[in-house]
Amino acid sequence: MVSNRNAALDMIRINLSKSNEFYILNLNEKLLPSLSSSSAFLWIYFLVGLGVALQVGAANWDIIWHGLVNVESFFSPPHTVLYSGVGLSLIATIVGIVISIRRKFSLKSPYSVYRSIPDPLKLIALGCLVEVFSGQFDNWWHTNFGFDGLLSPPHLMLISGMFLSIMGALIGTHFFESRRKFKIISEMICYGILWMISINFVFMFTLPFSEGQYFNFNPSPTAALILGSTLPSIFTAIIFYSLQNIQFPFRMTVVTATLMAIQSSATITSNNYFVGLLPLYLLNILIPISLDVISIFTKNYNKVSPKSNKNHKRIIFSIAISFFFITLFFPWSVNMFKSFFEINLITFESVLIFEQLLWNFIVPVLMPVSSMSAYLGLLIWKKFYEHSKLTEKFKIVAG
Repeated sequence: MVSNRNAALDMIRINLSKSNEFYILNLNEKLLPSLSSSSAFLWIYFLVGLGVALQVGAANWDIIWHGLVNVESFFSPPHTVLYSGVGLSLIATIVGIVISIRRKFSLKSPYSVYRSIPDPLKLIALGCLVEVFSGQFDNWWHTNFGFDGLLSPPHLMLISGMFLSIMGALIGTHFFESRRKFKIISEMICYGILWMISINFVFMFTLPFSEGQYFNFNPSPTAALILGSTLPSIFTAIIFYSLQNIQFPFRMTVVTATLMAIQSSATITSNNYFVGLLPLYLLNILIPISLDVISIFTKNYNKVSPKSNKNHKRIIFSIAISFFFITLFFPWSVNMFKSFFEINLITFESVLIFEQLLWNFIVPVLMPVSSMSAYLGLLIWKKFYEHSKLTEKFKIVAG
């Protein structure tokens, strides 16, 4: 009788064990898709960033292409690369939306479908729609108006879509709950792409390249001088102030290297006029490397007030990088000022433009004005951040 009771107890244990195993297996089957789909979002944001990098690189190549070839058609190699980047971003976004919807087991209304999509992905989707529409608009513009300038309505739409897409990718990556190196590197790459798009926005309103076949949207020389002397340094300082929160020793180097990779491949090496400057251009990387090394060795140097010293370092590093936007964004940077100084040289003679401006304007005027603008821009940005209702959404900005 005792043996029968023990046998019955063993059977109960076996059944319970099998039941627990079945429950655990079922639980894992439910959790694993959720976990894997969550990890997929990091890749989606990375692919969106890669797509935007192709777009902004191709946009810079397109300016060079217009200078080399008499372009009157929408169909050109830079446009092919550009809209391949749009396609990559769009496909990654669609995949992300599908994953978002599938993660929710009960979606009862269209509004619940909309709510299931992460906010960064919504921002990216909006950017992609703007980019796709700008492509159709640009094709129509070329068909009806032939050669267009830098600042045309389709181009302005396109760069606006790029900005929305990379902001969505950056915010999504920043808030992704992971300490993986891939997440950190992706965030730094997004910062580099955002930096380039921000300065390209300035170039659209300052470079004298906007005279098309039918329309002349070239800025006034005085407006180009004022905007070119202030906005690039302000945007640079804000971006580098923001990325100081990233826990990576060579964060400034990675962000600058991202920009330099795009700029060198799209602008420096894409033609015979600037390719010889590549070794000189690559020397720019010594600036962020030096600042990162200083940051590492002064990390624990907090004599008076640790918080105050840390913030002062962030401001100094951010302004220091902004000093060098002229060489980092060469040749476009010097071309912003040639109309004001009545320098009648083409883009491919930008080395001569630089030589004429270096000691007459860049060193005595531009560098002090840019550094002061960067400092004031940071102060205003921090005040805006402190009183903004979007603080939680944009913790990425000031940390």
